[in-house]
Formats: sequence, C-alpha cells, structure tokens
Amino acid sequence: MACKILIIDDDYEILDMLKILLEVEGYEVDTASNGFTGLEKLKKSSYNLILLDLNLPDIAGEQLCKAIRKNSELPILILSAKESVTDKVLCLEYGADDYITKPFQNIELIARIKAILRRCACNYGTEEEHTSILYYKNFIIDVENMIVKRDDEVINFTPKEFEIFLYLVRNKGKIVSRDKMINELWGKDNLYKWSRSIDVHIQHIRQKIEKNSKGHLYLKTISGVGYKLEE
Repeated sequence: MACKILIIDDDYEILDMLKILLEVEGYEVDTASNGFTGLEKLKKSSYNLILLDLNLPDIAGEQLCKAIRKNSELPILILSAKESVTDKVLCLEYGADDYITKPFQNIELIARIKAILRRCACNYGTEEEHTSILYYKNFIIDVENMIVKRDDEVINFTPKEFEIFLYLVRNKGKIVSRDKMINELWGKDNLYKWSRSIDVHIQHIRQKIEKNSKGHLYLKTISGVGYKLEE
C-alpha cells in the first residue's frame, strides 16, 4: 500500500506541483489550502506524513505544527521560506521532524521524505538491525510494529521515543554521546543538535522504562558525554 501524504500550503501552484511530483514517486497525495481544512482532513483520514507550509492564511504554521503534534505523532516536514536557525529550531521544538527552505530542489525534498518514512518504519541498514523482535531485560521490542512491552504491559512510546530507545538497546552497555546519537538517527546536518528536543525525549523514555522499577536506573546520564543504557 502506498504511503499517503497530506500537503498543507496556501499556494495552489505549489500544491499542484507537489501533488504531481509525489504521485510520480508512487505516493498517494491529499491537499489542503489552509490550516483548518488540514486539521479536518487529519480527523477524517489516515496519513503517513504531513508537508506543512508555515505561511498559512488562517493560522500560523508554527501553531498548527504544535496543535498537530499535541494530538498525533505523524511525521511533519516543514516547508518554509524562513531561513534563520531560530525559526528552524522553533519548529523542531514544536514537534516538526524536519525542515526544508523554499525554494528547494525536488530531489532534496524527495530524499528528505524517504528518509523520514524510513526512520518511522525503523528500516535500518544491516541484517542484524532488521531483526523484528529484540529482548532487553524484561522488555520485548517489536521492531516492525514499533511496540515495546514490559512484562506483557505495552509502554506507550511515541515514534521518536521508540527510535531512540531502539538505538540505545542496540548499543546497550556503551556510552553514546548526544551528538553521535543525533548524527546517526537524523543526519549530521540535522537541527536537533541545536535543540533540546533530544534531551526531552530521553527524559520521557527514562520515565517510562523506569516506572515501577523500584528506583532502578536503566538509562544513565554520563555528565558532559551522553547516555548509557545498562547492559
């Protein structure tokens, strides 16, 4: 089944161009020319990815990104003419997964979309990393379905939290630097290195895996270096 993408942009020429481009790439595409229409479509249909323009006529794109993230963990790729690092970091803090500035090359947009969808599907490169079920202490990690269970109780990870936890499990017993984890999961040029989002995700993961652990610390912070998941 083809991945379904929702594009929210008030520029009809861009909507038409992106719709044709993505359909040629094999994606199913839906469009909305303003924020509230986009929200209504999200309520009625299921999507794999949202392309979101910041300059909308009815609601600021940053606020729409925040509203979507509050109720959904769908990956969001921001499209914007704003080039400052501050604007990019703000969008990441609001829950965006990536940010591309206009005008952009079609080949770069397609590459970013494929990268986001790969990450969300947890498709990694080696045969070992494609193992569908992993075990860590009393946790069972279903990689394909992005489910983590502890003693048959499902832990409600967001997709980003799952991706980070999976990375830590695959590197258990090792000290993983913050920068290395960001580079390997999101790429060397990703803006997460200037954002505290990764630290917030780590905090949430720690709270979830150490709940009812009677004070046992599975995930430790190594001051000034990074993190270590107990062997």
